[in-house]
Amino acid sequence: MPADFLNFLPEATTLIAALFALVVAMVANNGRATWWTSLVGAVAVVVTSAMGLSSQGEPFFPGIYQVDAFSQLMKIALAIGLLVVTLLASRRDGIRQVARGDYPVFLLLATAGMMILVSATEMLTLFVALEMSAYALYVLAALGKRADRGSEAAAKYVVFGGAASAVSLYGMSLIYGTTGTTYLAAIAAAPAAVMSSPMFMVGLFLLLAGLFFKLAVFPFHSWAPDVYEAAPHESVAFIATASKVAAVGVIARVLCLAVPDSEVLITTLLILCVVSMTFGNLAAIAQRDIKRLLAYSTIAHAGYILIGLLTLSHTGMSAAIFYGVIYLAMGLCAFTVVCALGADGAPVTFDSLAGLHKRSPFLGALLLVGLFGLAGIPPTPGFAGKWFLFAAALEQGHFWLVLIAAINATISLYYYLIVVKAAYTTEAADEEALVAPTAVLAAGGLSMALVVYFGLFPGELWTMAEAAATAIGAR
Repeated sequence: MPADFLNFLPEATTLIAALFALVVAMVANNGRATWWTSLVGAVAVVVTSAMGLSSQGEPFFPGIYQVDAFSQLMKIALAIGLLVVTLLASRRDGIRQVARGDYPVFLLLATAGMMILVSATEMLTLFVALEMSAYALYVLAALGKRADRGSEAAAKYVVFGGAASAVSLYGMSLIYGTTGTTYLAAIAAAPAAVMSSPMFMVGLFLLLAGLFFKLAVFPFHSWAPDVYEAAPHESVAFIATASKVAAVGVIARVLCLAVPDSEVLITTLLILCVVSMTFGNLAAIAQRDIKRLLAYSTIAHAGYILIGLLTLSHTGMSAAIFYGVIYLAMGLCAFTVVCALGADGAPVTFDSLAGLHKRSPFLGALLLVGLFGLAGIPPTPGFAGKWFLFAAALEQGHFWLVLIAAINATISLYYYLIVVKAAYTTEAADEEALVAPTAVLAAGGLSMALVVYFGLFPGELWTMAEAAATAIGAR
């Protein structure tokens, strides 16, 4: 088999699985058959991504597409996210009846777009991959059981997403106008005078602004709470986790274009970081809907990730990559519980959590592990991730940033513990056992296993994150 195709195998497997799922959906007209097809495809994507973890090269078109330690780590994380969300979608009660056969197809297409995105090393390829994943996510947000809520969520997502894409494209045009190339490697090799020119910096800021929409960084976050609340639970689980991994990947690669001593860029990122953390955590305290709470929590975690990115250092990039990967696992733990409690698409509130530890000890433990990880309580990987981020910031002399981040971590602990309290100390009016489908339990088990493993043994993932940062040229 040609080396080029082997390097492209995870993406090819995802696209082939999407094609097969589409054919099954059209021929069999059976949502269950399509789901089984997509599940087999998701497993195949995980296997091929794991097989290619050490692959390197530039398949098909040199300079446009890069397979390296960075892209492959991102792809295995995306593949795991795809598998978990496919398992969560097994019941499909919260998805519109007429769309249940199509749902897995768009899930696979979104994953394929994200995989291409994290390997793209040319701006037009990056933009096409960005839009490919975005359009699939727009559809996933609209397929809720309640058509009015789904349409509202998708409309907000499309409007804000379209604006973000336009801003990014304009930024790319300015970068091209300044450097005369769309290849990231050639841009990074441009003279320092070109890269520090006002037009280049404006283009870089505009490009980043569009990408920050995907990460839900303040003030590009306004879509997140409403979309998270109204979209199907399974779609939100994917948008809140996998798309964040892809966003961290592409932002990290783009930031490696910046000159290390760009004070304007660092100051801007620092402000966005502090405001995102503070706003996200304070807004989350007032929420009663669990998905809205997790939406504001996502904004805060975007701020934590920015701590690593704004250092523009090898240690900082490694920490941001590490945190992005573990955030996927921790977030999936929390959203698995949401999917199990809101199986028919109903909202999940604090009242829904009452007596959870008795109704389903496994889901109670899963919620505990996920939220403790997000809060950064040792020995979860969330603690290790924050430790690495804070160490990278201190290495660059950002003492006050670390202090503010530590205060924000304490604030987040408060509202995460409120959720845990609702699940463990509040008695339910009806303590009938909560029976979740086997596939949902498998999704939760896989997510919990990843959180526990990387919490106890973070060194292996940290080594992979360091290799990933080296691969994208982090200094």
